[in-house]
Amino acid sequence: MQSENAGAVPLDLGIRGQAPCPPLNSGRKVLVFDVGNSRLKAALYDRGRSVVRASLVAKRIEVGACRHMLTSRFAPVGTPDRCLIASVVRGAEGVIQRAVQEVWARTPIVVDAEMDLGIEIAVPRPDHVGIDRLLAGSEAFRIARGAVVVAALGSAMTVDLVSAEGVFRGGTIAPGLGMGLRALHVETSLLPRVALQPPASAVGTDTASCIRAGVVYGAAGAVERLFRELAPDDRATLALTGGDAELISPFIALPHRVEADLALRALVALDRRLFG
Repeated sequence: MQSENAGAVPLDLGIRGQAPCPPLNSGRKVLVFDVGNSRLKAALYDRGRSVVRASLVAKRIEVGACRHMLTSRFAPVGTPDRCLIASVVRGAEGVIQRAVQEVWARTPIVVDAEMDLGIEIAVPRPDHVGIDRLLAGSEAFRIARGAVVVAALGSAMTVDLVSAEGVFRGGTIAPGLGMGLRALHVETSLLPRVALQPPASAVGTDTASCIRAGVVYGAAGAVERLFRELAPDDRATLALTGGDAELISPFIALPHRVEADLALRALVALDRRLFG
């Protein structure tokens, strides 16, 4: 598995362009969208390589902003052969579909748990599992070639297990680091709003450093404990992903890898399975 740490270049309307990620085996232009609670990420893959990437902050997911992102970042590269959307934000799929239709007269495919995601899903209600969790598990399993625990650190912190047989067994959901910081401020009378930064030590010496230490070291400890609970024989790979993965990585003592954009890469792999 490969660690990535792509920089971000601000663009108009809250759009961010990012560096390409590792190639996948695909022979067409595929535009993929991963819509999370904080940010929409999009990437165009040409013959398996990410050639253009951009993102929108969640509050800008409306037709005009999406259309601007598509015309300014993606249209100059050409028309995608296919578009796939994975979203955990209610209503976002329709917004993206309309924008894509206006730019290229194509209808994107909305991905769900009934499709061939490359793994089996052994939970009672697969449709109640976030599609981002399933896609991340699928791509991490494909890369690890064995049992994998995926800790996704975004708006929420999810830790999920895919067995050595490629079966998604389920996992856990907890507040993400940013959500924890905001909750401490909102739900108390005196605690300040604190920016998410790596703590200098586990021993805070003022209120802000105490909060950072508690949130970051606490989340790192939670990931380690959950890994041992989900994979008690320690034979699984631990993969970190999500917007806060790079930040928390130095605080996790267990061997692990940081994998960027698992959901986007899983969408390209899904396109290959669906259409050859």
